[in-house]
Amino acid sequence: MKVQVEELSPIARRLTVELDPAAVDEALDAAYRSLGRQVKIRGFRPGRVPRRILEQTFKAEVERDVGKALVERSYPDAVEETALWPVADPVVERDAVVPGQPFRYRARIEVKPTLEPKDYRGLPLKKKALGVDDAAVEAELHKLQQSLSTLVPIEDRKVAVPGDWALIDYDLDLPEGSPQIERNRDVPVEVAEGTIIAGFVPELRGVEVGQKIDVPFTFPADYKLQPLQGKATVFHVTLKSLRRREVPALDDEMVKDIDDPGLATLADMRARLRERLTHEAEAEAERDRREQLLDGLIAKNPFEAPPALIERVAEGMLRRIAERIVQSGVDPKSVSFDEVKLRQSAERRVKGELLLEAIAEKEGITASDADVDSFVEKLAKDGDVSLAKAKAQFAKAPARQALLASLREDKTLAFLAAEANIQEG
Repeated sequence: MKVQVEELSPIARRLTVELDPAAVDEALDAAYRSLGRQVKIRGFRPGRVPRRILEQTFKAEVERDVGKALVERSYPDAVEETALWPVADPVVERDAVVPGQPFRYRARIEVKPTLEPKDYRGLPLKKKALGVDDAAVEAELHKLQQSLSTLVPIEDRKVAVPGDWALIDYDLDLPEGSPQIERNRDVPVEVAEGTIIAGFVPELRGVEVGQKIDVPFTFPADYKLQPLQGKATVFHVTLKSLRRREVPALDDEMVKDIDDPGLATLADMRARLRERLTHEAEAEAERDRREQLLDGLIAKNPFEAPPALIERVAEGMLRRIAERIVQSGVDPKSVSFDEVKLRQSAERRVKGELLLEAIAEKEGITASDADVDSFVEKLAKDGDVSLAKAKAQFAKAPARQALLASLREDKTLAFLAAEANIQEG
């Protein structure tokens, strides 16, 4: 086998592969022998059909299949011989298979670019304050208090007033072919300012239980269901019952009702909320730090990323978005996506990962088995699962290699942060 490599661009190569006549004839002989055992031709016993008879009927089909098989068998060896590692399947152009003649094909492949990252020390990095103030804790405490409230039937009146919670049925006028709006019977809404699709129906003020009203509404231009974007309709609403929200007192008794052994007093709950908010702030700061470093790194190291890698990442992002939409009960086909922004995000991610990989190589940054063990132990602790179960997630080679790559990337980002030009935000 002869292999020639042509550089088409920093991310594209063309392999020209030539197989000698002996390999071609051997493949043809094997194909005709296999065919002879399968076909039935009058006047010949199975397995005894002469090759010349088979060629009269099946020559074009056999040579096409043999050409495909020769590519599939030789391509991995050609890639290994040239030490090129494609990031996607090749685009192949192959010549005709001719008995007694060499067989040639050309494979266009995409490869990772060879990067020599520069100016990655001293990247600008704005440092955000991580403090959690008392107001934030009290706001979370108020949310918790509201979540523990109960709705009780209103028995002393039948007319809705602001602040009431109402149970409604509704129907709505929609263009033919529009997707069905989820749940239109026994829907809880609040008699407060807002929109009906967000759970607020101010038009119910002064309406009596059992009464029906019409609520005109125009769906937002960016509504999640594309066929309804900007469409005008009317919700036909029936008020079924009224309830009022009873909020528990903000005291130790409220905390005891949560049934958490680690919480006994309001002070305990405040401490727990402060701890959670602090962790969230730290995670947000870490995400912000990563984004700043990647933005700076990409700006200083422009290059073309392999389109195949970008498409693969974009498809993964789209798949995860669709899964979340399906989990929410919405048909993903009815939801519009900004494909341009999605692809831009995927391209940025690919460029960031390639640059971090190149920096890790240059600086000798690696992730070890000890790093994996440390990560798994933290995962088990934070997720409140057994260590054995956490280890099982990364027992197989692909999962472990992916984790090692992720940890190496984290360590490279930590290196860049330590070398960054810190600015107080």
